Amino acid sequence: MLLMSLLLKEVTCALLMVGEDLDKNVDVKNILVEMGTYFQDDYLDCFGDTQTIGKIGTDIEDFKCSWLIVKAVELSNEQQKKVLQENYGVFEEYESGSYAKVVSSIEAHPSKAVQAVLKSFLAKIYKRQK
Repeated sequence: MLLMSLLLKEVTCALLMVGEDLDKNVDVKNILVEMGTYFQDDYLDCFGDTQTIGKIGTDIEDFKCSWLIVKAVELSNEQQKKVLQENYGVFEEYESGSYAKVVSSIEAHPSKAVQAVLKSFLAKIYKRQK
C-alpha cells in the first residue's frame, strides 16, 4: 500500500506537469493498484543479491509474511509437497502475465500523456534488480 501511495503522488505530479486534468484521470488509481501488486519485492528480499539491492533482506527477522520454500517442504505432507512442486518457480509466468495486464490497462487509457507517464513508471519497476 505504501508503494501505491508513493506512486500515486509521483504520477499525480507528473500528470500535472504534462497538463492533464486530474478529474478526468480517476481510473489511473486502478492502474497504480495493479502496478503496486506487481511490484511486491518479497522475492528480492529473500533472494536478491545484497550488492545489487543495497541491503540485506530482513523480512523474516522483521516477522513479515514471507514464504520460504525450504520450510514449506519441511512442514508439508505429501499432497502439499506435490502442490509446491507444481507451483514453485512459476513467478516468471505470473510476472509476464501481470506486466501484460498492466500494459493493457495503460494502453486502454485515452490520454497519450497519461500512457507515457504510467509507462515511464512501469519501466522503472519491470524486471528490476533492486
